[in-house]
Amino acid sequence: MVITVSLPPFLGRSEAAAFRNQLLVALEQKESIAVECADAGPFPSLWIQLLHAAATSAKARGLSVTLKAVSDECRQSFQAIGFDPAQSALVLE
Repeated sequence: MVITVSLPPFLGRSEAAAFRNQLLVALEQKESIAVECADAGPFPSLWIQLLHAAATSAKARGLSVTLKAVSDECRQSFQAIGFDPAQSALVLE
């Protein structure tokens, strides 16, 4: 089963902590995660690291973390910090 979550409108540090807790709950319930990114602009590096860490943890449990409807602006923010989706457990759609 897959749990779909939406990004908060503002991608700050306190929102990252709350979002991380949502991800942890889903992983503890042995659920893969789909993150709806349709309205997301560029991602701060903190969020990229958070999502990458969650995806790595999910993969170790036989689960996945997928970013859905990723915009070009979002992809560029991943590339700007040298993030290579091909080398990550994080799936970008």
